[in-house]
Amino acid sequence: MRLIVENRFALFGLVALALLALFGVAFVIRPVNPELGVSERGAVRPDLAARVCPAPHESSDDGAESSVAAFAPRVSRDDEGVLWAVPLVEAVEPPDEDEDEDAENEGDEDADDASPSPSPSPDGDADERGELLGEEQTEPGRVWRTDTGEAGLPTALHAEGSLASGLDAAQTTVSDDGITEVRCAEPSIGTWFALPGANDPDGVDLDTLTVHLSNPEAFRATVSVDIYTREGPSYSPDSRGIHLGPGESTELDVTELIQNTSSIGVHVRTSTGRAAAALLAEHSAGPADWVPPTRAPDEAHVIPGVPGGDGTRRLIVAAPGDEPVQVRVHAITAVPEEAEDDESEADGTAGTADDPLVLNVPPAASAWLTLESVLGGLPGTVVVEADAPVVAGLIAEEVEVDGDDVNVVETAYTAAVDPLTGPLDTTAVIPDMPEGVDVELVLGALDGDAKVVATPIAADGSTGDAVRAEVAAGTTHVFGTDTDGWAAPSGVDPEDGYAVRLELLEGSGPVYVARVLRSGDGISVLPVRPAPVRVELPVVRDSMTGVVP
Repeated sequence: MRLIVENRFALFGLVALALLALFGVAFVIRPVNPELGVSERGAVRPDLAARVCPAPHESSDDGAESSVAAFAPRVSRDDEGVLWAVPLVEAVEPPDEDEDEDAENEGDEDADDASPSPSPSPDGDADERGELLGEEQTEPGRVWRTDTGEAGLPTALHAEGSLASGLDAAQTTVSDDGITEVRCAEPSIGTWFALPGANDPDGVDLDTLTVHLSNPEAFRATVSVDIYTREGPSYSPDSRGIHLGPGESTELDVTELIQNTSSIGVHVRTSTGRAAAALLAEHSAGPADWVPPTRAPDEAHVIPGVPGGDGTRRLIVAAPGDEPVQVRVHAITAVPEEAEDDESEADGTAGTADDPLVLNVPPAASAWLTLESVLGGLPGTVVVEADAPVVAGLIAEEVEVDGDDVNVVETAYTAAVDPLTGPLDTTAVIPDMPEGVDVELVLGALDGDAKVVATPIAADGSTGDAVRAEVAAGTTHVFGTDTDGWAAPSGVDPEDGYAVRLELLEGSGPVYVARVLRSGDGISVLPVRPAPVRVELPVVRDSMTGVVP
């Protein structure tokens, strides 16, 4: 002991010896199998879900009819759960910094009182969950639907048990001069959009752009909105640090941030909590539409549901990284490529897989590409490949020609989605078929033939005749209510509507899906995402990476 005290290196030596002994013991008792402590890849049925539909952009006072529909399939007889909906409230602005502490505390109490927690528990009274919209549903396999024509605030859907697995929901608004549809968004830490800006020499631009933000959960969220213009990032103090309490929602007008650009990428992200985001774009020609969210930045994207017809078809790509990106683009149309080969070679038209169009995107910026000549007025699916992660979306303008005048009468947006593919993402849901509206599905297959079955399902759970669709590799196929498609289940009241469930058949290749609604001059496109009943769990290893991503 005296040696340890007198010699300053002795204590160091003892510590080193102790560590060596510790590692020696660990080496001796180490697992024989190096994979011990690593969980196997598996899947589980979700038992909690939340979705948010923004308030309709047109009300019943304007002559518009809006409704929200949701559907979750029944998997077994024992399935049970609950689904209900409540309106959110407007966000309470945080107190000014120069207010005293008592005022801040009072403001926090008022915010808590004005922000009822959307409790996920169905065991309490309806008052504890807020003012219920529509009826509570306890059986899967049925269509839940409620009228939102007079709703001035977003609608939050909550589901538990089997009603949370395979759930999808959408809101449709039909008026005399248009139709719009928006998928009810799932709360997320990040949501991306790609669309035109507010300044374009060809008039493919916006008059206003509004971001709708909602927090349906029981925890506070802090949201920021980043915009990538052709010249680089654009933001303001108002687009940073937006506070949303539980059950709160707000709207942010970002029109001023997109004035000097013809293309934008929009990233809605949270630093705390999660938020559901929706984007309402009003075209400079008048039509207003909801812009569907697109996939997160990736080097490859597929955009389904490009409608056929005349008018502009413009691709918008944004690169959030710090390096310039080269993007290659080609389209597959409703006509097989073999039938187009001779004409394409004669015209020298690019835009095929062997001869893609090239788009250069500056760092942390956006760019656009016109696709009318590539699509040739046919319905199509657009494939985007890049050297670095990008996001992509597309706008379609429906036009009316009067002599030399070409007028934009309607717009629609589509975006990149994941395909229906095995082994888990083999199903999707079309929650509602509105009365008096033509519905068509646009299916795109890339490398392999695809086979899909569409089954109509009535509000009471009864099913109609299933219809099978086959899509040859490298083509786009369109079918629906008026083109060899499905029909409503017998005995269904048209006002009640019905859902359609899509299933990928065994042995089928991946297929990309979008739904197109047409009503008079109105048109709306909604990319269809997989709605799996079971979701994959990540592999967890016996290390900190299993806890900290």
